[in-house]
Amino acid sequence: MVHLATIPITGTGINPARSLGAAVVYNNNKAWSDQWIFWVGTFIGAAIAALYHQIVLRASARGYGSFRSNA
Repeated sequence: MVHLATIPITGTGINPARSLGAAVVYNNNKAWSDQWIFWVGTFIGAAIAALYHQIVLRASARGYGSFRSNA
């Protein structure tokens, strides 16, 4: 579905490396002006995932304690 919806907008360059390669080969002003979204979106998504892991997943794991018995 993503490919069908984004072909007219981005040429379906979902992968940042694939988008960069196409921009280098195509070398059009429009291709270069749209490059920022592939890189910024990737880093923002990674930052959100890291925060989610640190805040939500680690906090819930602390509530369960250790798997080893302390007795």
